[in-house]
Amino acid sequence: QQAATVLPDDRLVPALLEQWTAKIDSAVARERAACAERSRSRLSALCAGVVARDGGETGYLARHGRSFRFASHLLPRAEFQRIARVYAFCRFTDDLIDDPASSAASGALLLQHWIALAGSSYRGESAGISRLDATMSDMRIAGVPFDHVLELARGMRMDVAGTTYETLAELRVYTHRVAGVVGLWLAQLSGVHDPEALSNAERMGHAMQLTNILRDVGEDWRRGRLYLPADLLSAHGLTASDIGEMASGSRPLSNGYRTVIRELLAIAEAEYRAAFAWLPSLPGSLQPAMAVNAELYQGIHAELRGRDYDNLHVRASTSLARKAGIAIHAIRALRDARAAHSAITGSALGHSAGVSPQVKLHHGWQA
Repeated sequence: QQAATVLPDDRLVPALLEQWTAKIDSAVARERAACAERSRSRLSALCAGVVARDGGETGYLARHGRSFRFASHLLPRAEFQRIARVYAFCRFTDDLIDDPASSAASGALLLQHWIALAGSSYRGESAGISRLDATMSDMRIAGVPFDHVLELARGMRMDVAGTTYETLAELRVYTHRVAGVVGLWLAQLSGVHDPEALSNAERMGHAMQLTNILRDVGEDWRRGRLYLPADLLSAHGLTASDIGEMASGSRPLSNGYRTVIRELLAIAEAEYRAAFAWLPSLPGSLQPAMAVNAELYQGIHAELRGRDYDNLHVRASTSLARKAGIAIHAIRALRDARAAHSAITGSALGHSAGVSPQVKLHHGWQA
């Protein structure tokens, strides 16, 4: 436009500028394509590395999600494989951000390309990564909205940005994105459409993420992250720097800190109770595994209390024997929830898929 103003009768300069602009656009497009191909190659290599190291989704689940893996033995094989693929997808997505070999910028770029590949696969175009294609195919066939993947990515980007949380409501946005949507995804993958049931599936995911946060405060701090709401810390006379001092061992855990953890445990447990009451509205094939998983996560709460709320120096976990006891308790609790739900709804849900503590497992008990 400036050339046309300065040289209104000249045709050569505008033509040269148009050619030059086209060449620049072409060079940028080639570089973007090359960058995308490099990312695709690296993502393929990373996926192949996971398969070689862990033996696919099942091995990945055993390595990175022991509580979930333990509970998943209560699922029918086909259901187990679909859910294992979802778990592996979510965990792998998280690992792209946390890969120590990547900078924050390169991790964010990998995430961007990973989600783009997932979108292509969801639309029916092969991403060239068989396990990603299988996961997205499951999702598409079941009518699970791709928005869940986009929300998950938004949550991961909050980690990349080092987001801190002033209030529990702000933290709730994060837990929804990284865990609540996974609860929705799994429920919809199994054919759940009832809004109340979906709401409580999301709530269960939220509660589980709160448990993860409370278990990993020290580990997260050493990675430069703090999820505890600042206003709750402040209410008990604490700041982020106080957490750092206690985590480093330069000062002992304060009673105020223990109170913060105690209050957040109570909030998570209220969410578990509300969600657990609605487990009978989920498909019968999902109920036992979800019940056991919920109780296993709350078993971490018991471990935290047993350690006097010290989650800065030791990562709470439950033994295999303890898991077995929790599983039996969970099945009994599910029976009670079914009876209560049946009484409220007048349905036969409490009898449609009876499960006893001696339920048969398709893989056997493993940690």
